[in-house]
Amino acid sequence: MRVLKRANDNINVLFAGRYPESGVVSGPEMTAKSVFEEHNVNNNSVFLQYFFDGRKYSIFKKLFGRTEALDGRIITLGIFRIIPELRRRHPDIIHLITFERFAVIFYIYKMLFRVKILYNSHGIVRYENSELKKLPAFYRFKDMLCEKIFLKYSDKIIFPSVMTIDLAGNNYSIEENKAVLLPNGVNSEFFSNKLKPDFSGRLKAVMHYKNELNYSAIELLERSLERIEIPIDFFILTDIKISLPSTENITFTENQLLTVSELPGFYEDKDVFLSLNKYDTFSTSTAEAMASGLIPVITSQTGISRYIQNGVNGFVFDHYNEAGLPGILKEIAKMDNIEITDLRKNAVKTAGELSNYNVYRMYYELYREIAV
Repeated sequence: MRVLKRANDNINVLFAGRYPESGVVSGPEMTAKSVFEEHNVNNNSVFLQYFFDGRKYSIFKKLFGRTEALDGRIITLGIFRIIPELRRRHPDIIHLITFERFAVIFYIYKMLFRVKILYNSHGIVRYENSELKKLPAFYRFKDMLCEKIFLKYSDKIIFPSVMTIDLAGNNYSIEENKAVLLPNGVNSEFFSNKLKPDFSGRLKAVMHYKNELNYSAIELLERSLERIEIPIDFFILTDIKISLPSTENITFTENQLLTVSELPGFYEDKDVFLSLNKYDTFSTSTAEAMASGLIPVITSQTGISRYIQNGVNGFVFDHYNEAGLPGILKEIAKMDNIEITDLRKNAVKTAGELSNYNVYRMYYELYREIAV
């Protein structure tokens, strides 16, 4: 039963950030979509965003424009139309669910009118920009200034993992009572009743390479290849050309980053999902693969690692342990079908606890708490 709204609850939540278009979407955009859709099962909220693409939209559009989609539920506004829209809707809560610089205007609104703001910190932008990306200094400064405002003046800050909270504290002054730990959800399309084929003895492992944040994973895989002694095939989903030692057991699906609707079918005959980054605040991709029955093999630097028990529903190792990945893959390869099936079932069970609906229930309780 999906009825969460109680008769005495009358909370007006306005969502904001970036609503995903069709095709391949990022983890934060997927969270935005899933929480917004779950909320609208029993409510009538809107999602407010901005005309982001300067090459696509004119200056006039970015200042004064307005478009609507999905029966008026997704509203895209020019910057000067945002505060009048907020005044008209008079939200109790503004939920800034992805990091976007235009959202500074919500905090100006908060100075003038009574409203609570929730902010989802999917990752620490200041750290990512300085350590993992190559951005001009001016863009890094703008992002840092906006992130500082969001973290200081939000009423609650939602973090996907403890490591994100710690990293935020290392880069900014964070009020402890504002931090809320909530996981990312898993789309229902990844859960399947189909039985995986019996383990053949030759592992099939999947990993994603979406952007520069995944570069450390490719480096670790490259360092590990010579140590891996078992029969294994790797499938790397990417739309970026990657240089790795020539080997017959690595398949690159270049230019074929798969959508949510395509991924479950791709996972049907696979065994293992690899998340090898030295920095990953959660890894929704890992949770999705677990829902599809894949065994997660991930680094302890991956935020979702707090849900993984070694040998029960997956495996965790330190990114800087060179023997970690080869050793775990060898251990899995030695397992029989019963042991493999138990691992798969436990992975699916864990992912079920992180379904979009279950995660939204946590958000809903947070809305009720701060709306008082």
